[in-house]
Amino acid sequence: MIKLRYSFILIVLFCLSIPLNLAGQKRGVSLERAIQLALKNNIEYNAYKLKVEESKALIPTALTIDKATVSYSYDSNNMAENNHPLSIFGIEQSFSFPTLYASQYKVTRSESELSKRYLEIKEKELIKNVTRSYYEIQYQIGKLMRYRMLDTIFQNFTKNVEERFKKGEAGSLDVINAKAKHQQIQIVMNDITYSTRLAYRKLRLLVNTDTLIVVPYREIKELQLAGTDIESNPGMKYAKQETELHRNLLKVEKNRLLPDITLGYYNGSNRFVGAKNYPSYEAGISIPIFFVEQKARIKGGKIGIEASEKFEEHYKSSLILRIEELKGELQKYKSHLDYYYSTGRQMSAEIEKEAREGYARGEIDYYRFVESIENVTQIELEFLDWLFQYNNTVLELNYLTLE
Repeated sequence: MIKLRYSFILIVLFCLSIPLNLAGQKRGVSLERAIQLALKNNIEYNAYKLKVEESKALIPTALTIDKATVSYSYDSNNMAENNHPLSIFGIEQSFSFPTLYASQYKVTRSESELSKRYLEIKEKELIKNVTRSYYEIQYQIGKLMRYRMLDTIFQNFTKNVEERFKKGEAGSLDVINAKAKHQQIQIVMNDITYSTRLAYRKLRLLVNTDTLIVVPYREIKELQLAGTDIESNPGMKYAKQETELHRNLLKVEKNRLLPDITLGYYNGSNRFVGAKNYPSYEAGISIPIFFVEQKARIKGGKIGIEASEKFEEHYKSSLILRIEELKGELQKYKSHLDYYYSTGRQMSAEIEKEAREGYARGEIDYYRFVESIENVTQIELEFLDWLFQYNNTVLELNYLTLE
């Protein structure tokens, strides 16, 4: 493996790979810290947290009671014992049947739980996106380091060919090919630099902090696959909670068929001699006579439950299929990595060793040396690509949610 021990590589690396206004920042941010900042500062995530607080605040609205009616009446024909008309003051209050309030409370609780479940989905997505952007930066930096080494080698190679051309030992085509190859490497380096800057922008957007962020370079390691239990998947929990909400909504509609209760208190009196208080009480129920609307709502509620159960079933099937697809991709990348660990890495080290020693002993010319080092670099770049794809697949599995 190419041993990149030159300090100038890291200096050039940071100048190229991070935004210019971050070049003076020396303190790196760990992945854990980046995730903490994102969970604290991300605008969209904070908006969903507020939606959860809103749903909690609305839970007591399940106890919706109509306004009390306060009345005054005077009827000259309504005479008291003192032969003077009564002035009657009254208060009347209507209530829904108690079980309706209980079912409405379950609905508001279910709506609040649904908001929490959606927040869990957004949290998983945020952590996944922060982690992906963070590792993408390190991945791009790793590529840039290897291309930087190639750039140095081909720069020297081009000079070598030009000197040989001046001596008549190489043709003009050799010079053109050497320069073209060197320019190709520089173009790739520019592309990598742009991709790194873009990954930084994505990370800054997710973290949403005024603090300048620099991702310290570390060699990328294989990520560990967490459990893929279907029932604990946040999207699956959301689908189940949505079905539960529809069931509770149906219970509300059924309870609306029950009678309302009305209670009233009245007191009659007057201001004349011999006046007395004449209290009276009233209790009644409101019985629905026409059921067409409510029956339609109940029927619609049952259909809504059935539809929600179908969506839940479809989500579960889609989730299982997606997990199988991702595990298949993971196995593919894992086989590539195993090849590198068992064969490619050793082969790369041997090619580099033989090339350097052969060139030092004069057994091979600079052309063969450059070709060998380029092959070594390509092997390592392929390994980086496989490892990056492998880790992306692990991230997708660990934080899997479906639309």
